[in-house]
Amino acid sequence: MTATPYRNYRFGIGVSLVLAGLLAALGLIAVCTPNLGWGVVALVTLALWVGVPLLLVLLLAWIRYMVRERGHVPGGVHALMFLPTVLALLIVPLGQALHSTVDTATGGSRAAIAETHINLSGNALWLDTSPYASTYSGAGPDLPMQGDSPERFVAFHRYPNAQSDADSAFPYDNARLKPGIEHYHYGAPPRGTGTRLPLHRQSYPDTTALIPVWGTSGGPDIVHLYYHYADHVEVAPALARLAGATEYELERSRVEGLVQFRTHNYGAAPIVRLEINGATLDIGDDAIAPIAAPPAACTASNHTTGVALLNLEQPLRVRWQTAAAPQEWHSARVQVPAFRQPQPLDGQSTLQRVLLYVLPDDTLAAERYVEVLAGDSRRGVKATGLPANAAAYATCGSANATYGEHASAPLAD
Repeated sequence: MTATPYRNYRFGIGVSLVLAGLLAALGLIAVCTPNLGWGVVALVTLALWVGVPLLLVLLLAWIRYMVRERGHVPGGVHALMFLPTVLALLIVPLGQALHSTVDTATGGSRAAIAETHINLSGNALWLDTSPYASTYSGAGPDLPMQGDSPERFVAFHRYPNAQSDADSAFPYDNARLKPGIEHYHYGAPPRGTGTRLPLHRQSYPDTTALIPVWGTSGGPDIVHLYYHYADHVEVAPALARLAGATEYELERSRVEGLVQFRTHNYGAAPIVRLEINGATLDIGDDAIAPIAAPPAACTASNHTTGVALLNLEQPLRVRWQTAAAPQEWHSARVQVPAFRQPQPLDGQSTLQRVLLYVLPDDTLAAERYVEVLAGDSRRGVKATGLPANAAAYATCGSANATYGEHASAPLAD
């Protein structure tokens, strides 16, 4: 560095090392911190607001040197100005490749497991988060899980480590709950001991029909929903709600029977558990809140309440539990109406959508709709329309209204 050829390039080399150090630090944080969640936003913000200006200064310095030396800049200077940054950028892909290799070598047991916990016991619960758990914010879950607010769920990813793999303490293998597990073991509160309750298991959804979309090397995300009652725990594996990119692929696929649901709850209490034809739906990170009767304003959140593989030509058998009476099942059957013009429109999505209306008398209504696409944008929505028996309660309107200010005129059915 003190040799004469480098003395006139110290500023540019210094900027290069600072930029490389920043990118290396951010990359190591990303690789070494499981499930950063919203912490990714902080890393990207630092990269954009600090890294990009440093890169611009580095490029300007390099251009100045090239002009000043009429292109005769030593090769070692070029390397010192750009090679450290390139090496720092390789940390994230190399780290991901290493994690993938470790996962493969351990039989997949080290995959992060998505869990959502619903407390219907009325008691404060210390959930099992061993050996490590992280919420979407990047922090651990806030424990204990309170028993007086069953409408608030706790969602996190649980991670194994080398020790839990060695002693087989982690309850999952290949991203599925191990056979033979018959109890849920709670964590120990401060100055206390952990307890356990009988664990009742539901079967995993059959995802064979989704292989053409995800391929044989992967599959749809599964979330394990844990319902904690006073005397037992029920775990229901469910198809996770679709990410935007996955939904985009499914809209253009030829998957038969995959249905995406929204639910408008016009009942009196939040819905904490929802099943359709025996399949549990991933309704999100909190209960489906009740919507006040007209003339109150619409309060429905604009998000899906799960996906399932179903035959919409048959009546749906729907069961749900509410925060007001979590031990009591409500049930109803509903026939999803068919389109009057069954032939698809040009650009019509193959992903079927259903809006369920839960009415105050515990009856149901349903509306079927699909998005019609023009290239990569939405041309409109084809829908069967607001059901007659839901019209008196539908503060939030029909399916087309759920698109808010971006809603276009419904396409003719």
